[in-house]
Amino acid sequence: MRNSQCRHLFLVPFVFSLLLLHPTSAISGSDYDYGAHPRFICTPVPLDVDPSCFPTAGPGAGAKATILHLRESLVQQKETILDQRETIRELTAKLSLCEGGQRSGGGHSSNNQGKDKHLTPGDNTSAPEQMERILQALKERLDNLQVSNKRRKLFQYISLKELLQRKISALEQQLQHRTAALSSPQHHNEDSSHRDDGEKISKTPDAFQISFPMRTNYMYGRVKRTLLQEIFALTLCLWIKAGAGPSLGTPFSYSTPGQSNELVLIEWGNNPIELLVDDKAAMLPLSLGDGKWHHVCVTWSTRDGQWEAYQDGVQKGSGRNLSPWHSIKPGGVFILGQEQDTLGGRFDATQSFVGEMSDLHMWSHVLSSSDIYGLASCSSHLTGDVIAWSDTEVELHGGVTRHPFDPCH
Repeated sequence: MRNSQCRHLFLVPFVFSLLLLHPTSAISGSDYDYGAHPRFICTPVPLDVDPSCFPTAGPGAGAKATILHLRESLVQQKETILDQRETIRELTAKLSLCEGGQRSGGGHSSNNQGKDKHLTPGDNTSAPEQMERILQALKERLDNLQVSNKRRKLFQYISLKELLQRKISALEQQLQHRTAALSSPQHHNEDSSHRDDGEKISKTPDAFQISFPMRTNYMYGRVKRTLLQEIFALTLCLWIKAGAGPSLGTPFSYSTPGQSNELVLIEWGNNPIELLVDDKAAMLPLSLGDGKWHHVCVTWSTRDGQWEAYQDGVQKGSGRNLSPWHSIKPGGVFILGQEQDTLGGRFDATQSFVGEMSDLHMWSHVLSSSDIYGLASCSSHLTGDVIAWSDTEVELHGGVTRHPFDPCH
């Protein structure tokens, strides 16, 4: 190896060693005594070659010059190494920050990590640009993840809410059956208020009816309860008997500070019976003009605006897109017998109800078809969690009368 370096001496860059001259070497050549003072010759020494490849010009002066030059080269290389070490440390810190940002972005950063690992001290000028591209890609991925998570959570929330509503309805029905059986003093006798063989209930908890004898703008009933929080589904059931006249009028209305027609059941003019949710209407295929008692139920759900209409326990119609994704707002007023143009008032006599009603209940979920049939056939009695028919819960105004009445008797 040493001979090879010597053969390629003049093929590499070199530096010259310092010419060490005696102070008297400044004297002209004719006056200088070469015998008294030795002459020093400049010898080329490459930076990366062993100095032993070169002959020395004197017994010790050439070796001394070489050692000084090598010492100077060593100092320069040490400074270069320190500079490169600082560069490597800086790039390593940037890489660590980038990798940390990628890990917090959801774990999809393997490609970018691979790009960062290719950064070397020679790539110092392109490192900021690469970091910018990596951070921009991470931001876009994070935004996409957030959108996907929101959509997934929305569908999970809707599915879970429906499942919970079904379970709550089943539990409420079981609880009400047990409560009705235990509350009767003769629940083991023949006069039991509930039987498993489908016989009619002999008496409901509050057996009375209210009557609206004529069309006015001052006769109405007001439910003392209100909604304490918004609801996303409902079931409204009542026994109803239409009076004489061209239309049924408005048996039920619910208004809120922002919407007077938040929830309305109305038959007005030549229109069929309609269910209004947020002032949007669905026509119900019900027929109540024969002057007889009928059991009516309507259901609605915010999901796709799904609605159903039942008469005497049988579904007569259903549909979609009735104020979909809307929620029934809290803090409103429930009125019986009148349609509200303002919160709790400004009634129109032409839209008032004429007839009789009883056993009105409202739930904050959709009852099953079997539950509705049980109510209509008097084989069960469920109490509404929003409105429960009770003598103490309904205020009567303007001459509306109350009479004992049991539709299941």
